[in-house]
Amino acid sequence: MSEEKNRLEEEAYLSDREVDMVPDGENLWEAEAPSQPGNPQESKEKGKMPRKKVKRTLKGNRVVQFFAHILFVCVTLIAVGISCLCIYMYANNMYTMNFSEFYQRMSYYMVYEQKEEILDYIWSQDITGLSRNLEDTNVNYYYYKNEEVIYSHVSHWTENPYVYEFSVYYSGWDDTLEERLTVVIDETFAKQDIFRTIYELSGAVYPYRYGAPMATAISILVALGLFYFLMCSAGYKNGEEGIVPGVLAPVHLEIITVVYTVVLCMGIMAVHEMSTRSFLGNLVLVTSFLILALLWTMVFCREVAVRIKRGVLIKQTLIYCILHFLWKGLKKLGQVLKGMLCWVPLVHKTILIFLFICFLELMGLLIWGEEELVVLWILEKLILLPVCIYVAALCKKLLHGTEALAEGRLSYKVDTEKMFGEFKEHGENLNQISLGIARAVDERTKSERMKTELITNVSHDIKTPLTSIINYADLVGNEPTENERIKEYAEVLLRQSKRLKKLLDDLLEASKATTGTLECHFVPCEVGVLLTQAAGEYEQAFADKGLELLMDRPEENVTVIADGKHMWRVFDNLLNNICKYSQEHSRVYISLHKNEDSAEIIFRNMSKFALNITGEELEERFVRGDKSWNMEGNGLGLSIARSLVELQNGQMQVVTDGDLFKVILTFELMEEN
Repeated sequence: MSEEKNRLEEEAYLSDREVDMVPDGENLWEAEAPSQPGNPQESKEKGKMPRKKVKRTLKGNRVVQFFAHILFVCVTLIAVGISCLCIYMYANNMYTMNFSEFYQRMSYYMVYEQKEEILDYIWSQDITGLSRNLEDTNVNYYYYKNEEVIYSHVSHWTENPYVYEFSVYYSGWDDTLEERLTVVIDETFAKQDIFRTIYELSGAVYPYRYGAPMATAISILVALGLFYFLMCSAGYKNGEEGIVPGVLAPVHLEIITVVYTVVLCMGIMAVHEMSTRSFLGNLVLVTSFLILALLWTMVFCREVAVRIKRGVLIKQTLIYCILHFLWKGLKKLGQVLKGMLCWVPLVHKTILIFLFICFLELMGLLIWGEEELVVLWILEKLILLPVCIYVAALCKKLLHGTEALAEGRLSYKVDTEKMFGEFKEHGENLNQISLGIARAVDERTKSERMKTELITNVSHDIKTPLTSIINYADLVGNEPTENERIKEYAEVLLRQSKRLKKLLDDLLEASKATTGTLECHFVPCEVGVLLTQAAGEYEQAFADKGLELLMDRPEENVTVIADGKHMWRVFDNLLNNICKYSQEHSRVYISLHKNEDSAEIIFRNMSKFALNITGEELEERFVRGDKSWNMEGNGLGLSIARSLVELQNGQMQVVTDGDLFKVILTFELMEEN
């Protein structure tokens, strides 16, 4: 919440030069974008943004998606049917046939089924039943044995019937006899049967057989378009924003894929087992299977599309979950081992690593090596072990010396008596580094002490005559005289003398704060109360410059451990800086936020001058945002404030963004216990 509030306040700052002043109680959002007639914002409570409406789209309509599924299945079936027909006609050269040949080829499969049925009757010697069965059809037949007609059925006869010859082999009869069956289809098609239906269908297809490939292409394109729409609409639902997870969202992708494949294979096997000798029966069976397979495929594809849109296609796979779990386990194990090794001393750690490597080498020798090499390997390790321990001990000494330098113990000396070679040289270098750092620290401390003493002495020596100048200038100004210029000169002299005295006081305080010679009495300090009192002191000064102060602080108390006097001086310096350099008739924001373990105080204002300078440069001594130095001030306010904040174990950050000037103070909260 605090980050969002800070962002909104910064946006208000950046737009401060473009919008008019907002009256008290009016919302910033309304000032930047005033509501128009009919705007939903007018009916909303002030301070609340209008509720975002979910855009209704065609792809989120469930009814449209349902009919798209049905249409996709129908168009796909049409595309498959016409494609199979085109392949069948091309494979049998039916594009170059006349209509009679075309019909014979189209009806061949049904004639073949009829031939099997006729042979079943003949071989069972049920000629009467066969005749009754063929009475309502356009089928005639002749059964020959050695070119002699044995059985026949002729209900109609025309000059140009459709004749189909089949050779017959029946193991129950004499193998030396030549038998054949001739099936004849009456071309008048006087009776309504399957052959008449095929004839009518062939008559409808034959003139348009060259357009079948075009119809196939159009059907495929329409099916692909519907498939694309269904994939794009997957996961969308009107009334809900974003991608809506499917019912199968908790299930891993591999499980869904396996189930999809198994169900599809079981369907294919079921169709194969349920297939009959009837063409129409097989056609109905295959069509039903294709419809169910297409719907099942759409369920699978839409679930994959939803996961792709949500960006969880890989993350919701079983393999990813297993690998992720193993990686987390290995990472945790590595952290545990690393933590354990960190507590082990360097010498012991070296021994453990050495023994582990020896164990691996021994296993390799026992598995792939020869037994004679094991003895030599043991002798080698007995020689290398003390050498490794000795080198580890030397490294441990050097490590301790480095840690001592890092901790500031400059008097620590590395014992180089039993070292050799580069180890000894490195140890002596560490000792020389400690001596050099100690000398540098002593010289710097001495220099800082001398500068502080110099500033203190000079300030003291200057203050005595300066006090006299201020007093006498005041007396001259109050002395009755007829020459008005004398009073004017006295006022300038008095003002500049006080400014010089203020500069000396700030310079002395800055020097003491930098060197840490200021006394600091830490006590519990209520930041909110102190901040309110400091802002109250500058209320009139802000009003004179047309500055509107907006303060945001929590209702609960925010307590830190600090020096109240120094904290007051920090607030005074920052508010004085804001009063001097803020743009007239603008807003000044002061906010106090309580985080988990720290208190954050933020000062914001719009600068009168262009801030083409970084926050770090502004914190330096004698640096001001006003490059012309036409205004009062000596450029020490921020530097003193930063030193006092750091003296109280706090942090201060200066941020500039265009004309926006922001100071962030951070202090640790007082623990309740």
